[in-house]
Amino acid sequence: MHIQEELRQNAALATMAAVIALWSGTGLPAQAQKLVTFDAPNASTAAYAGTEAAAINNRGAITGDVQDANGGVHGYVRSAEGDYVEFDVSGANSAPGANCLYYAGGTCPQAINDLGVITGFYGDASGAFHGFVRNAGGEISTFDAPGAAGATFATSINVWGTITGYSFDEAGTGHGFVRKSDGTITMFDDSEGGTGPGLGTFPDTINDEGAIAGVVADPAGFNHGFVRGPEGKVANFDPPGATTSPIGTGNVLINDLGLVAGTVFRGASNVNYGFEGAWGRKLLDFETEQAGTGSNEGTNVNAMNVFGTTVGYVTDSNEENHTFVRYANGKAVVFDVPGQMAVPGSFFGSAAYGINARGLVAGRWHDTNTLLHAFVWVP
Repeated sequence: MHIQEELRQNAALATMAAVIALWSGTGLPAQAQKLVTFDAPNASTAAYAGTEAAAINNRGAITGDVQDANGGVHGYVRSAEGDYVEFDVSGANSAPGANCLYYAGGTCPQAINDLGVITGFYGDASGAFHGFVRNAGGEISTFDAPGAAGATFATSINVWGTITGYSFDEAGTGHGFVRKSDGTITMFDDSEGGTGPGLGTFPDTINDEGAIAGVVADPAGFNHGFVRGPEGKVANFDPPGATTSPIGTGNVLINDLGLVAGTVFRGASNVNYGFEGAWGRKLLDFETEQAGTGSNEGTNVNAMNVFGTTVGYVTDSNEENHTFVRYANGKAVVFDVPGQMAVPGSFFGSAAYGINARGLVAGRWHDTNTLLHAFVWVP
């Protein structure tokens, strides 16, 4: 089948299924669950090292990073059948000594589309970060956003191979970018963005229509959500309760039906809540079972599928993390990976970072010895 035809059929089927799910209000909740934990080959057994899962596509392929016993950090892709391919971007720091959770360097995949194309970033030996894209055949191209001062971070890729992310200039200001599959890069800035360290425009996700969602840090350092349409028009919003916090919005995701979701900070102590809704309409905030109400506790949304099912983690009042899956009808499942770390005040445990249209969830967890592993949750 021609790639273009396959893409159109995949998009049509996903949209049809999503419409049915939203109409029924079920979001396809799980009837039974299976949890599979895994470690990529050659994973280190040292504390805080191991395997991370960053994303999962609709075919069940998972990508992420693995730290080996020598401190090297490598990318990997795991097929739905459990086969692994490990890869490195040429020029990546061969031994950063810490995994991608700590932005130390090495090869750090962030997203994978349904054709198996992976994007992310890598850190070189000088401490600079660059973007990369790896096709399904294993060929890797690297890139830097125009004007980037050694800091380009690709965050998301759609089925057409269009990538979004952000870069930092010499002043430390963040700028958004869109990279087409032919390598053409367009920079953009939200007009609400400030200039200076940590301020500016920070895209999180791109959908198959080319709409981009993320956050913008204004001159006061307050974060607003934004959606940039395929034509380039940017609109801002604040999720419910955002203006009661010194921080505002944590992240914004957008799916192929234009639903947005993410994390919002509320109150002076910055309690975390999830939010979700149709773009341009009223957004609903939510918290999941076990959510704490203290500083940096609560519900954190990391990914959303075409049905509007969101996943992430919930930090309880003991400052321990648990994975959640929340369906479009508001029903949620909160679970722990057997053997996960349970230490009050650690902000560790388990967390989901990806979900596909079938409801398969990918994430990571720390065990009682603080070793990092990955998991896939099958509904």
